[in-house]
Amino acid sequence: MAVLRSIGIALLGTFAVPVAGITGIASLISLLLLVFSSGSRSFGLFLFSLASVAVCYFALKALQNIGKRGRLLVENINAKESINLNLENMLGFPSPAFFVFDNINRKLAICNSVTGDYKIHDFSYVLQWYCDWGTGSRMNIGITGGTYIPETSMQEPTITQAEYKKNFTLVLEVADDNDPLFKFPMRGEAPANRWCAKLNAIFNG
Repeated sequence: MAVLRSIGIALLGTFAVPVAGITGIASLISLLLLVFSSGSRSFGLFLFSLASVAVCYFALKALQNIGKRGRLLVENINAKESINLNLENMLGFPSPAFFVFDNINRKLAICNSVTGDYKIHDFSYVLQWYCDWGTGSRMNIGITGGTYIPETSMQEPTITQAEYKKNFTLVLEVADDNDPLFKFPMRGEAPANRWCAKLNAIFNG
């Protein structure tokens, strides 16, 4: 049951940000139409605007509650274990399962904010870390660049296939035969590289 709750809250945290963003934009557009476009005013648009505001509010509220639960857990661990886990370095947060680090005592905690469970390890528990990603392909169409069309000065369009990186993940290899890999999805290449640099500073600083 705790596993299902953790998965459910993790999914909620994953989708809450885009849902809040989309519904926030939708509610803003619909409100502007209601205020400035008399021809667009209708009861249906009013209901849509109201629903968008409500969904945006509850998505933001869910994120706030998830974040509050995680921070409270870290504060309780610090008080109980007399360590100094840094609330600014919570890898995987706001997912309910995350790592948090204590640079001073060179300790880390693996936390689950749904169940309140945690495990504390020395920094030596982490063997290495790196960014991983998948690849996709897309078609690029150029207006010019191809061969000339006979008896004209026009060029044929060019079609090329290009690969790109996607689904960035930060991977931690740890000293655990049963569960040696922890993977944290990243929201793009920049956050993945930032966390790699941050871990370099945490473990080697």
